[in-house]
Amino acid sequence: MYTTMIPMMVQAKKDKKGVPAFNIHALEVVPMMARTAEGKGSPVILQVSVSTAKYIGFQLLADIVREVAEPMEIPVALHLDHASSLDDIEAALAGGFSSVMYDGSRLPLDENIQNTKRAVALARAANASIEAELGIVGRGKIIEAYPYTDPADAKEFVAETGVDALAVGIGTHHGQYKAKTEIRLDILDQIHQAVDIPLVLHGGTGVKEEDVKTCVRLGMLKLNFGTELNVSWVNRAKRVFAEAEPDDSLRELMLLCNAAMAETIARKIDLVRDV
Repeated sequence: MYTTMIPMMVQAKKDKKGVPAFNIHALEVVPMMARTAEGKGSPVILQVSVSTAKYIGFQLLADIVREVAEPMEIPVALHLDHASSLDDIEAALAGGFSSVMYDGSRLPLDENIQNTKRAVALARAANASIEAELGIVGRGKIIEAYPYTDPADAKEFVAETGVDALAVGIGTHHGQYKAKTEIRLDILDQIHQAVDIPLVLHGGTGVKEEDVKTCVRLGMLKLNFGTELNVSWVNRAKRVFAEAEPDDSLRELMLLCNAAMAETIARKIDLVRDV
């Protein structure tokens, strides 16, 4: 079924399990992602960057995810990841996305709160769920200096904005896959004690597996994985396409690469569901 992430989070909290969120890198992987989750009996959030959503098309992507998800018994959400523009959030909601994220983490706290409140109003009007970010999750291949989320700020932010989920800075960063990050579980614990909404792990690829499980126990119910999926697909593609003949079926070649990503997705589902 096609839904927001809200019922998933409610059930995850009851079950004390995480909900996996996987980044869509190209349209061709969407059915495989949903079917892999269905095979594991797991709810799933399919999410996409603003740039990828614009490359595919907001409505086209939403139509396909809805078409794939509707016959399934598992809940499936389509989520716009790290949107810093309200125009992009409006475009996603108009296209049929069931969930969005406003990322004002690089703004002063007051400005982040005010912009997030506007994003929340847009999401509520569209019956969609909304995530926000407080404290910066690192980006790129180089670890930047960034602030950890202050638990007191998190409490104020949640009370003021009414978001459904909150991404917090605990030392993770996007794009890391060659090494694992030492994250601040003590800060996460303090944030978990300060707020009563689901927290979100960004940069999940760079987090040690034992730490991912601890994150779930400390209230991180949405756990994002993107880079490792892309790496598994590309690594398989380098071999498959190098060995292919020019007249080989492109569809069959891509299915072989999708299978590598499916294996990674299945492992991540087991990781966050078996806590």
